[in-house]
Amino acid sequence: MRQLGTHKLDDALEMFMLDCEARRLTAATRQFYQGKIGMFVRWCGENDVELLTDLTPHKLRLFFVHLQRRELSSQYQNNLGRAIRAFCNYCVRDELMESSPFGKVRLPRVEKKILAALTDSEVHAILKSCQSVRDRALCLCLLDTGVRASELVALNMEDIALTTGVINVHCGKGQKGRVTYIGATTRKNLHRYLVKRLGLSPKSPVFSSAMKDERLTLSGLVQLMERLRQRSGVAKCTCHTFRRTFALNCLRNGMNVYVLARLMGHADIAILRQYLSLVESDLQDAHARFGMVDKLLR
Repeated sequence: MRQLGTHKLDDALEMFMLDCEARRLTAATRQFYQGKIGMFVRWCGENDVELLTDLTPHKLRLFFVHLQRRELSSQYQNNLGRAIRAFCNYCVRDELMESSPFGKVRLPRVEKKILAALTDSEVHAILKSCQSVRDRALCLCLLDTGVRASELVALNMEDIALTTGVINVHCGKGQKGRVTYIGATTRKNLHRYLVKRLGLSPKSPVFSSAMKDERLTLSGLVQLMERLRQRSGVAKCTCHTFRRTFALNCLRNGMNVYVLARLMGHADIAILRQYLSLVESDLQDAHARFGMVDKLLR
């Protein structure tokens, strides 16, 4: 029987990726692991870490210091750490190593900062820059549902009920389906776009390419966002910024954070806590402007 820890890191990574495929992880998740852990394995090869037995807590800390010196974002460092931790946990689970070096190492901390969301004026500027009914309907769907880019392009006609506004998201993160909704204004704009397309079937894509009647791809959606950025002058016009804007405005309007997490497809509210802190800041500012006692007894 082969001694624990004597596998090469390259071989262990190959076995880990096979395990990911066997567990039916999405292609995007597998690509994330391949890229992040592959980078780590290459660094290990340059720093005398060839076998799993060579992978110690000290070596992990050296790697994280290396990332800090490259001035990579805290979120990127944390993502790398989570990928490596998953890899190490697999090696222990599959008896390739006795224990994970992460037992004595903490993940790089993520800086607590609120990521960009769109203001009302920026939303109006983006909508004004839409040059087709498709582009306007697409932007309104992103803003009204908070769906991810991959979820939007995967929508079929059978997933949307224009009369009720119910949208069934089947290709969510982690392959978890959920239900979300669009309001009357978005339904009206979406109907205006769809009525121009003939011969739609339940399996037809909701959003098609502008050049031919085929499903809009992720790269096509990215290119659309780039065009909207140039026309509107809103530098932060991206699909994910629409998602953040949806989340922040729902909380500002009083939506329960657990309800919001379900609508957005989050397993918990950890990611949404950063938005909660901003909403609390809004309340503090409002009290400072409108609080009765300070105004009455100045």
